[in-house]
Amino acid sequence: MSEQERTDARTGETERLAEVIRIIDRKLLKEMSVQGERRGDVVGIRQEFWDDLAINFSDETELGETWSSIVQQAELLAERERSHRVASEAAERLAHQHDNPYFARIDFAEKAAASNDAGEGAAGETAEPEVIYIGRASLVGDDGETFYIYDWRAPVSSLFYDHEPGPASYETPGGEIAGELTLKRQFVIRGGRLRHMFDTDETIGDDILQAVLSEKSDTAMKSIVATIQKEQNRIIRDERHRLIVVQGAAGSGKTSAALQRVAYLLYRYRDSLTAEQIVLFSPNPVFKGYISRVLPDLGEANMRQMTFRELIEARLGRRFDAEDLFAQTEDLAATEGTREGDARARAVRYKGSEHFFETVAAYLDRLKREGVVFRQLRFKGDTIVSADEMSRQFYGEYGEDSFGDRLAKLRRWLNGRLTAWVDDQLQEPWVEQAAELLEEEDIQRAYVSVRRKGGFHEGAFDDEDKMTELLLRQAAENAIGPLRRAVKGFRFMDAPETYRQLFVSRSLFAACAPDGRLPEGWDWMAQRVEDKLGRKELDHEDATPLLYLMEALEGFRKVEGEVKHLFVDEAQDYSPFQAAYLRRRFPRARMTVLGDFNQAIYAQAEDSGGFGGWTRLAEPSDTAVWRLTTSYRSTKPIVELSKRILKPEDAEGIRPFNREGEEPRLIRCRDRAHLAELAAADVTALLAAGHATIGVIAKTAQEAGDACSLLKEQLGEDVPVTLVSGGSANLPKGVSVLPSYLSKGIEFDAVLVWDGSAERYGQERHRKLLYTVSTRALHVLHIYYTGELSPYLT
Repeated sequence: MSEQERTDARTGETERLAEVIRIIDRKLLKEMSVQGERRGDVVGIRQEFWDDLAINFSDETELGETWSSIVQQAELLAERERSHRVASEAAERLAHQHDNPYFARIDFAEKAAASNDAGEGAAGETAEPEVIYIGRASLVGDDGETFYIYDWRAPVSSLFYDHEPGPASYETPGGEIAGELTLKRQFVIRGGRLRHMFDTDETIGDDILQAVLSEKSDTAMKSIVATIQKEQNRIIRDERHRLIVVQGAAGSGKTSAALQRVAYLLYRYRDSLTAEQIVLFSPNPVFKGYISRVLPDLGEANMRQMTFRELIEARLGRRFDAEDLFAQTEDLAATEGTREGDARARAVRYKGSEHFFETVAAYLDRLKREGVVFRQLRFKGDTIVSADEMSRQFYGEYGEDSFGDRLAKLRRWLNGRLTAWVDDQLQEPWVEQAAELLEEEDIQRAYVSVRRKGGFHEGAFDDEDKMTELLLRQAAENAIGPLRRAVKGFRFMDAPETYRQLFVSRSLFAACAPDGRLPEGWDWMAQRVEDKLGRKELDHEDATPLLYLMEALEGFRKVEGEVKHLFVDEAQDYSPFQAAYLRRRFPRARMTVLGDFNQAIYAQAEDSGGFGGWTRLAEPSDTAVWRLTTSYRSTKPIVELSKRILKPEDAEGIRPFNREGEEPRLIRCRDRAHLAELAAADVTALLAAGHATIGVIAKTAQEAGDACSLLKEQLGEDVPVTLVSGGSANLPKGVSVLPSYLSKGIEFDAVLVWDGSAERYGQERHRKLLYTVSTRALHVLHIYYTGELSPYLT
């Protein structure tokens, strides 16, 4: 393209942008007007709701008319509220579009499928190119047919991500559309003004990508719809496979692609899929906050987010002091190299293994015949139903039924026994005393019950007796309310004790093990389970097996059956046991799991063999495994250094995007005080240079706390320094000090690694941890050390 042609093209695009901005402004004014009108309607209806009603309860006819009037007013209010919400969402979307309406243009000439009756348009010929502009959201003219902008998730938009100019095609629900891509153009539009324009032959032009990647970081992840790469687009739009496994290098856009996939699915299946039916497992609360803005920026509601810790807490937190993964990691680090620490590490690895999952599964099969431990129902020291009675009913009376049917019958039987016990207690003095203390609401309820049955009218002679009996029964039922709730929640089964029984008998464990053998260190594990459960404590490595056993005994009645899509980020940190458990908890969900086995830093996943625990969850024909090898996050020098930390075979295939930057610095310090002094000076310089987010990453939480204190002493009150803990939900601007395991998935303009010495990162198991913290940096990486430098950095 000549300079004159380029000038003419830019002039044409500028004029076209101005036209689109005018259309957006006109629509925005209209939506804001509707929004204002509906807001007034809603306020007015709420204020006058009862004034407009003719309330009359004198007889059944008047009561019906009154109720009908209330319903009509409520429906009118709900309709106006919905209309106001729709107008508000439209106005917000248009306001975003005014700033940046689109980011790409493609000209596509569709190939004719067949000749028409007049003999024109023979098969294979191409029509005139259609000009298509692509943005975060569509923009349609007032006629409802003219598309000024296509949503990036529309089928035709995939041409932009998947093809360069030339022959091209895209998939639609009706089949493949083929043709010729004659132009591919990218824009940078800010504040409604055209800043840059590029024509490109590449999937996504390096000029645009360089510009985006060179921007400063933020405390929240951004959308990448303007820079989605071809390999990411395949992941985003994959609708065929039930299980998608993504292995991606650090900074390769795994999480970004996953979030765009959520947005795509909500768009593609908007009539049958809601955000509530999508669940994302995040590695920690900090990461949850970090990614929380991406979907709202794309006009979609956030999917449900949770951490595995929250799942455990929801079911076991009230019964046990349950250790989390971070506390387990800190304990292993504190006892590293000791006899106790080595035994604990063996137990952690084993209890996350497929061998142990198969052992527990076999134990569950055995429990269908014998072995479930029941918990007796007692009231004030008296046994209402003993554990032996429950066992006889379960394995004897109902022994021929399925496990689930037996459980349902046992629950009904227990409720019957509780009702019979209440009948026997009605004449007991404690019931009469309890009835005298009933709340007025209970008394009113008893009166209404008698009145409904024809009581308290002329000719009735035993109403007082009925009322007394009802109050006595209500008092007794109130007293055994906790027992009723325990029966409803299946707490008559003692899942923790049933789990403990597996570790009581060596022969029982061996009989359930798939190879008939006990794991190394079994005696230590057995004693540990005994001690911990006895103190109502729960090691993290026991939490998932206990949860699985508990929910399997209850028939997985509390599974998330309505969830249609499950996303698991940092999947390499999940043990095979946890992967198998999630498959059973979300039985109908399609799964997308993402991770990097070079960042597998937790002991529970050390023996998982990469993603083996995940890929075996579905048939090969239903599974897609994608690899993302280009690292976009960090500059080329930072990626090259981080690759040297890994073993050569693990680093093979990781490619840095060609973005230059300053070389990482390895800084030797005399001692910790000197380290803090140098780091504080660098923080001051980096902030002055415009770096908005600086991460000071220490190995453990204790080291992070020490580093934070030392930096605050050096920097004073002028520079805010925030210690990020496991309970933190948001990443602050400025300087964040955090332990290594909380940095996963997050990025900073500059990363200062606090003590990368051989003492802290000298063992083989520290190699991936050092790689993980080093790859958090976008632009600047400083690694300080005392003594000898880590051997993985030399």
